[in-house]
Amino acid sequence: MWYNNLKPAACAAARVQGTRPCAGAQSFEDIEPCKAAVCVRKRGDVMSKNGKIIIIGGGASGLAAALAAAKECGGQCVTVLERLDRVGKKLLATGNGRCNLTNRNAAPEHYHSADTARLADILERTPPDAVLDFFGEMGLLCDTQADGRVYPYCYQASMVLDVLRAALERAGVDVACSCEVAEVEKGPGGFSVRTRDGRAFSAARVVLAAGGQAGPQFGTDGSAFALARMLGHSVAEPYPCLVPLRCAGFPVGLKGVRANCALSLYLDGRCAGTERGEVQFAEYGLSGIPAMQLSCLLGPGVKKAGTSVDFFPEMAFPVLRGMLEQRCASGMFASLETLLLGLVAKKLGHAILKSCGLQPLSRAPGSLSRREVNALASALKNWRFAVEGTLPWTQAQVTGGGVPLAEVKTEGCASLRCPGLYLSGEVLDAAGDCGGFNLQWAWATGIAAGRAAARGCKKQNTRG
Repeated sequence: MWYNNLKPAACAAARVQGTRPCAGAQSFEDIEPCKAAVCVRKRGDVMSKNGKIIIIGGGASGLAAALAAAKECGGQCVTVLERLDRVGKKLLATGNGRCNLTNRNAAPEHYHSADTARLADILERTPPDAVLDFFGEMGLLCDTQADGRVYPYCYQASMVLDVLRAALERAGVDVACSCEVAEVEKGPGGFSVRTRDGRAFSAARVVLAAGGQAGPQFGTDGSAFALARMLGHSVAEPYPCLVPLRCAGFPVGLKGVRANCALSLYLDGRCAGTERGEVQFAEYGLSGIPAMQLSCLLGPGVKKAGTSVDFFPEMAFPVLRGMLEQRCASGMFASLETLLLGLVAKKLGHAILKSCGLQPLSRAPGSLSRREVNALASALKNWRFAVEGTLPWTQAQVTGGGVPLAEVKTEGCASLRCPGLYLSGEVLDAAGDCGGFNLQWAWATGIAAGRAAARGCKKQNTRG
């Protein structure tokens, strides 16, 4: 495989003038910019108006599009316009600062979209192996885990960004930071792009890769959807995905408590999905990967939602009830306060007992009736809470909704509404599960869009 046979020249990926690795991010919320990081600029701060391809957005998908376009079109000008003062800021937060680059098991069942058939076609055209080859050519060594997750070998998201930026430098791609696009207009001769500070650009092809609405602190505030509408596209109502759940009437005092369990989401009284893993309890409700996965099912228009926590998914209800009856009769536990020790976290146990009306905690377990034991077993197997919604966009990792996939070609992600426009990444209606699936979508659609945009330019030049 490519990652076992790197050439010495690949080490050049780490030599970007004026850069250094950023400290590994510890959480999605706490990302500090690398003070030494500067944007790559080859021909000054403003692109020549004779430029051929403009990439709007310097996130994962936009950078992939820029590099794919530069590789395909040879000496043609490619420019990235990024609204923040640096590219790839959100990328540094992925995988808790380790950057879960992709997942070898990327398949439609790991995504949420209104058009799974077209999504599958797009995924098949640029599979994970193609993405790994893309990074392998830049010198990035990767490590694949047993569950299919792929990380940079050094497990630092900053290294992925440094490799990308070094590749942009070598390819001669212009990157204009602090350049927020306000308007894009399609005319007979191509596209006119205007920024909020009054700069004007022109291009034969435009790739819209400005992200969705999740994580506005990283520059993705939903403005890409306004640009898509300017160019004739519709937008399915965006909603936050991979975000913690807010629950009504949630017990106090559980902040920081964790439990391995099965978490189910109910929509309008029907079970919409179940996820197993470590659930994190908070003052507002539920977090952890199971809760965040299920949040993707809470699309717009959901009227009634609820969750069910099963602390013993491997144990049938009669077995659990029998175990509780034995514990109550054994005389081993002096009070209800200690009855659930060894089964669930102490704080959880007390909260569950209280939810069943089993108080005071000083009560002897042997005094519980069969009905009360049944209620306790039911709570341990099916502890229910109403879902009020999710935490805000600042806590979301990805956007659901967006430009419908029916409005782009599955080959190259070319717009069917606006010739010369290509869309990639989170602006499209596709939200992936945790585990590298969203970055796979970003890289795959970015590579496809950038390559197709460059080929379109070449065809146009040939005709001219």
